Amino acid sequence: MIKFQTIQKVAEDMGVDISYIRTMIKNKDLTAHRKDGYKRIYIDVEELNNSIKPIDENISKIDLEKYLV
Repeated sequence: MIKFQTIQKVAEDMGVDISYIRTMIKNKDLTAHRKDGYKRIYIDVEELNNSIKPIDENISKIDLEKYLV
């Protein structure tokens, strides 16, 4: 798996707006990385996935086997 991806690619894959990820960087929830000589900002995908949590703890306890999915 790719460890670093651009903001644009991460936003597209997750289905969120780029401004949301930029806000997370500005609030120091995510660390921005750059390659030498390039202007693009890269995000650690594992760090992003670990920072996102469910809104309600009960959501993670739902047994999906009971429902038709």
